[in-house]
Amino acid sequence: MNIALAIKHLYPQSIPMTDFIVQDDSDGNGPYIAQWNMDEEQPSLEVLQSTWNAMQPTPEQSLNDARTAKINLLNTACNESILAGFTSDALGTDITYDFGYNDQINLGSTFNAILAGIITGNVMWKASGVPQPHTFEQFKVLYADGIAHKTANISKYWELKDAVLSATHAEDIASISW
Repeated sequence: MNIALAIKHLYPQSIPMTDFIVQDDSDGNGPYIAQWNMDEEQPSLEVLQSTWNAMQPTPEQSLNDARTAKINLLNTACNESILAGFTSDALGTDITYDFGYNDQINLGSTFNAILAGIITGNVMWKASGVPQPHTFEQFKVLYADGIAHKTANISKYWELKDAVLSATHAEDIASISW
């Protein structure tokens, strides 16, 4: 039991080290209230233990907390995977393309400009960090590969999230990884 936290739960306005002092003399007897400076009656150890027990999460709350934490980790991993970039053979060999937020916006905007007839010639696009010309057909492949990369990661996230939500034990949740 954490006596200070139990007191804070009972008396939220209290200030540790001012209104009360919890001390442990390292004599094997554990912590105790060494000083009580509040007008309210000092709680007994039984009241503190009961309060502490009531503060503990239920198994369902613990499972939900584990689910929330795992889903947050999976969401972060999904975003990192998307932003890490992808490989496309739009130019005939596997080449790496950046796929940060601005890259995604620019890819979509450029594709729309091609479809609208605003861009009619080759498109210069960074492939493996070097701007290289892409024909419309090559750019179309590049665009499709970028969308497939993002969609695959998002689909993986949803599948793993569903597994987390359907898990009934914290150990099962812990075993799920990106």
